[in-house]
Amino acid sequence: MLNSELSCIPELREVGNDLVQLAQSQFPGLSFSATPEGRYVARPNNYVTFKIHSQRAKNITVTLRGNPVEFPNVAGLLVRPDRAGYSSFRITNADQGEAASMCIRRAAEIYRSRRGW
Repeated sequence: MLNSELSCIPELREVGNDLVQLAQSQFPGLSFSATPEGRYVARPNNYVTFKIHSQRAKNITVTLRGNPVEFPNVAGLLVRPDRAGYSSFRITNADQGEAASMCIRRAAEIYRSRRGW
């Protein structure tokens, strides 16, 4: 379902699929389940979510475990506070893929450190 939504934004489909695969590679058995709000939440390790905006905005919102100060200052991404203990950013072009990858890896590290892995 997540992959089919990503296909609705052709210019971000490849980078979106790469980020989903990266997120899944951080924890064996990780999958994404849809919420009524349209987010795809990583399960069972809730450290990253994706929300696909394909109707008008044509972007992907990524929400990550960790506060903005815990993420590297990466060019091209504005990491903002989200709900308590989480941050988010928007991917608006494929050039942001590398920076987004760094943030997803960092969120996995943060998740592991807080779970005592």
